[in-house]
Amino acid sequence: MPGSAEVEGFELPAWECYGLLATTAVGRLCVIEHGFPIALPISFQLLQDGTTPRIVMRTAAHTMFAQYEGPASFEADEISQETHKAWSVLLRGQLRRIVGAHDLPDPHPWLAHGRFQWLVLDISAVSGRRFASGPNSDGFSVEWTFTA
Repeated sequence: MPGSAEVEGFELPAWECYGLLATTAVGRLCVIEHGFPIALPISFQLLQDGTTPRIVMRTAAHTMFAQYEGPASFEADEISQETHKAWSVLLRGQLRRIVGAHDLPDPHPWLAHGRFQWLVLDISAVSGRRFASGPNSDGFSVEWTFTA
């Protein structure tokens, strides 16, 4: 593109991605609904108990998420308008419903009333990036560069 800076990628290691996820409580869960992907915000907690890390969520029984099991993705990020820095973590895996007694931690959903259906995303792939904005020659858009 004319006037744009070259962008180099910097993939974060998995341990740093999980560290970033532990600093936030809301992300977006993406599932397939009527043949199309749809992503909606949801409260979550990262579970790292010696096994493969998992994402734990709670939702209401009548929601789209509560009815779904299968391949899913999850994204959490943080974007600072003040510092012009950001990070983004993307997970992929299998979403499953939890029925019956369990010892999962409570993700404390913002809307807790009626949220009795527990979900777990068993993570099979993780990726993440840090970004910082830089000046753009046209003055109308932001150029993002990957940071270490």
